[in-house]
Amino acid sequence: MLLDTNAYTAIMLNKPQVVELIKSAHEIMLPIPVIAELKQGFILGSQLQRNEQYFADFLSQQHVIIANPVLETARISADISSYCRKRGRVLSHNDLWIAALAIEHDTRLVTYDRDFMALSDRLGDKLVLLDD
Repeated sequence: MLLDTNAYTAIMLNKPQVVELIKSAHEIMLPIPVIAELKQGFILGSQLQRNEQYFADFLSQQHVIIANPVLETARISADISSYCRKRGRVLSHNDLWIAALAIEHDTRLVTYDRDFMALSDRLGDKLVLLDD
């Protein structure tokens, strides 16, 4: 399973829906764009050290891995960007990378972000849209 930024935040807030999902996960992937968004939030927030420590603890878990983009990720990202534009939808660059990594790794994308619905036919049942 691959987490979007808001799904990681929900874990830290102990939201039951996402906590239940990760309990059954054999592997949790955090894409580099998600890590960048989290780090920016930590810097802009008022609890940098606490958030950095929680994040380091999360990353140190054996089943948590960092998903790095490669050339194939770039090809998929370009493909889904074109796909969305042809349908009148524009996703942020980070969302494109996140979706591309989920597609590349053939894993579930866990998010609260409804923008990913633009890729629902590409992600299929691998798109897990959470709600509060």
